Amino acid sequence: MNTRTISAVTLSRGAALGPALVYDEGEKIPAAEILPPERRESELVLLKSAVEGAVRELLETAEKAAREIGAENAEIFEGHADIAGDEDFFLEMKAVVMEEGRCAEWAARTVSERNALEMEELDDEYLRERGEDFRDIGKRIASHVSSLRSGACREQGLYPPHPAVVCSETLSPAQTVCFHLPHVLGFVVSTGGSTSHAAILARSLSIPAVRVSPKDLASLKDGDTLILNLKKDELSVHPDAASQQDARALIEREREKRIALEALRDLPSQTLCGRRIGLYANAGSMKDLPLLGAVHPDGVGLFRTEFLFMEQPSLPDVPTQTAFYARVLETLSGRPVVFRLLDIGADKPLPYAPHPHESNPFLGWRGIRFLLGNPGILRGQLEALLLASASVGAEVRIMVPMVSNVSEMRAVREILDEIIPRTGGRALLGMMVETPAAALTVRSYKGLSDFISIGSNDLTQYTLAADRENSLLSGLYAETHPAVLRLMASACRDARECGMETGICGEFASRPEGTILLAAMGFDELSVSPSAILETKALIRSLRLSAAQELLARVLELPDSASVAGETAAFISREALCV
Repeated sequence: MNTRTISAVTLSRGAALGPALVYDEGEKIPAAEILPPERRESELVLLKSAVEGAVRELLETAEKAAREIGAENAEIFEGHADIAGDEDFFLEMKAVVMEEGRCAEWAARTVSERNALEMEELDDEYLRERGEDFRDIGKRIASHVSSLRSGACREQGLYPPHPAVVCSETLSPAQTVCFHLPHVLGFVVSTGGSTSHAAILARSLSIPAVRVSPKDLASLKDGDTLILNLKKDELSVHPDAASQQDARALIEREREKRIALEALRDLPSQTLCGRRIGLYANAGSMKDLPLLGAVHPDGVGLFRTEFLFMEQPSLPDVPTQTAFYARVLETLSGRPVVFRLLDIGADKPLPYAPHPHESNPFLGWRGIRFLLGNPGILRGQLEALLLASASVGAEVRIMVPMVSNVSEMRAVREILDEIIPRTGGRALLGMMVETPAAALTVRSYKGLSDFISIGSNDLTQYTLAADRENSLLSGLYAETHPAVLRLMASACRDARECGMETGICGEFASRPEGTILLAAMGFDELSVSPSAILETKALIRSLRLSAAQELLARVLELPDSASVAGETAAFISREALCV
């Protein structure tokens, strides 16, 4: 076969060689496959749960619509709920599963399409237009099936079935949570930037990843031999024997570099002048924690609790959460752990937690907004965290996501103060600064927040009005934009003057220019992917803080991110830093 070289954008550094595996939600049970009789009953149970979830979601949406935009608009969602929960509609889908042996997603899509086509053949114009309603309902049910299925597939180790480079248009948390990660050699996607969820996952696990054009992605087939050479920003398809040998040599050199960095494992993270900067790890599940032993961070600066919820078929109760959080605290052996409260919404929905359809979900009902709208979930999580603290005898740090208003932190503080006496737990409460509103009003949170942590990924997209998942805007999205840097610097200064600890848990902290500028701003701690800890430590230990502060003063006055990038690149070269 002819060798092809595809231009690529690096999302996670490294190199990989292996067969392509084209991924989609149907791969785990292909629609064309006929399920054996012994699997059909469990597939029907899955379908029934998905239908119930879709109906519940539609009714919740109808209630919200009635409150906010009028009862007449709520009737649309009520009508969809009636169709989704209709017994005859379910019996049609049941027949597709039990008699034809098709998967639940296939049943939802084909039955809804069949009904849509029947409606579109009617003479009445109003009824003809209802055909699209059936398609929407089918998509909603199929989406619930996929979400429910992904919660179980990680334990079964179903995907990928062999070592491979996973190729997909995009990779959401709900998808990637089910991967058998030892088999993932690399990622190739066609959407998302350096702070997309696919990129963050890849970096956290030291998995190479690239973005290519949709056309190039569509040209890849299962079994194509691929080389990800991220030093050249390219993807090779069907490389010759010599290129494959070069790739193996590059992979070996990367391995040797990691071994050399291990010598820094037990050394302190401090600049040449002796200023200590805490170096923490970002984590999302218990499976991330064994990675920490090799790099020995000062603690966990961001534990994403939503992945516990995403891996469960239903809302985890307080005892389940308590046991989980206690295991995390025990694993860290007294080192600090910052637990971010459940952060769902936008691209991280839960199938059992009804969430309305939103035209702009990243500016919608997510983070603390969702939690205050679901006080039972919020109280349950706070209680579980404090009970875990009491059982282990360790202080927990609780971080509130998506804060934009003082009233939100005040509400959480009041609930926390109410729960602490009856649990015996100890906690610090902090806020995630990821909105410009929070960054500009840090002083207003004095007495409510013990610490702040900059969420640089979202702070950047909200400041620049540039969706971080949109590859068309990758040229606009830049944490080094002077506006973003000024917000970070002022938030850090204001928090320190108010006696709050300061940290950052976004991807910016793990990039050389970010490490340098954040150290100069005076942040107490940086939280990065486990795979980036030793490289970040090497850079910090080679850094002259006074020179970095002079650099910061210059770049804050520059007009754009390109100018900042040029200035920091020159600084790195001039200072001969370890990058």
